[in-house]
Amino acid sequence: MDQSMHIQPLHPVGAVISGLDLRQTLSEATRQALLDAFNRYAMLLFRDQHVSLDDMKRLAAVFGKVSDQGEAPGGVNYVSNVRPPGINEAGELTLRGGDGELKFHFDHCFQEHVLRGIMLYGAEVPPEGGDTLFADVRLATKRLPADVRARIDGKVIRHKSWQRTGEPEADHPIMFEHPRTGERVLFYSRLHAREIYGIPQDECDRLFKQFTALIESDDIIYRHKWKQRDLLVLDNIALQHARETFDPKYRRHLQRVQIG
Repeated sequence: MDQSMHIQPLHPVGAVISGLDLRQTLSEATRQALLDAFNRYAMLLFRDQHVSLDDMKRLAAVFGKVSDQGEAPGGVNYVSNVRPPGINEAGELTLRGGDGELKFHFDHCFQEHVLRGIMLYGAEVPPEGGDTLFADVRLATKRLPADVRARIDGKVIRHKSWQRTGEPEADHPIMFEHPRTGERVLFYSRLHAREIYGIPQDECDRLFKQFTALIESDDIIYRHKWKQRDLLVLDNIALQHARETFDPKYRRHLQRVQIG
């Protein structure tokens, strides 16, 4: 591991990684140390990084394969109120909803292949507002009452996106086994959950409210106040994320890389 690399845990989830210039090639030992930290802390924050998209993709490869699933040509798109939604002449996509509040969710839970991670880079950030919130679903899962866990164990949940082209939907085990750590976590996304097979809809609705309350408990949420050139990589199975609203007069432009 690079001797200048330092890991500072955040509370209640995540860690700040300092001492690395992400434009440089990382040694194999440093790559392994970053992967170990990612598995443990689920979110890594690198401050004041002057990176290109190629640099971001090279770092993303530490944690998995860059994925072009869905609306992400080359595995890259943008969460932005600077660029209008849609694909530009270069084939680059800006996601819809680049401003305003966004409730807690997993990205691409409505796809057959669940994204393992998301990388975000603060190219332009507002002076206030637009914070990204991260909820530790691992901790929420541990708080599931025993009777509820027994009720949903072995069940399958359907998520659907009404906003995406073609309204994609997919079924996954509601107790989802993390592919790297083997830990089973509650796979429920407030924005996209439709039903749990084998459970009546009125009971699903009650369970969904209970899941939402557990995931959105204040003591398991880290609030990230963006600074220019922050780079974040988050585990899209261990964590859910949300965005707070901000004044649209401010520019907020995040580059996004998907990790499959």
